[in-house]
Amino acid sequence: MGESTVRAAFRLTFTGYHENPDDSDVLRRAVTVQADRITFDDGNLNLWLAGTHVGEFPLDIIESVCPHGDAGGKQESPQELHARYPRMGHPWSLEDDTQLLALYQQGERDFDTLGEQFGRKPSAIRSRLAKLGLERLA
Repeated sequence: MGESTVRAAFRLTFTGYHENPDDSDVLRRAVTVQADRITFDDGNLNLWLAGTHVGEFPLDIIESVCPHGDAGGKQESPQELHARYPRMGHPWSLEDDTQLLALYQQGERDFDTLGEQFGRKPSAIRSRLAKLGLERLA
């Protein structure tokens, strides 16, 4: 019989926008981390999965930590995500920034629509606007 793996995850929300540890060009208000244990050390929250350290966040930026219910559910593969968001993971160009700012200043606030236009996730649009100084509070 095959070995069974229990997947767990935690959703961390932050007090403001903070740099994504995996991509300095992205700011996040929340992150979901696959982990099965939380520890605290020197003012930091540490996340672990099967004995391996998978994340560290300063306690002073954390607003909440919640178990994430769909950790074991089906998630989109990288190929599926890239099919939906072809520009996902690509750096933002100056032209993209200029166009995004213009649309935002003209009143476009639908992140799904902007995401489709730029080939990026709606969360990437929110993050980029925050990085450009146009933070939108939900």
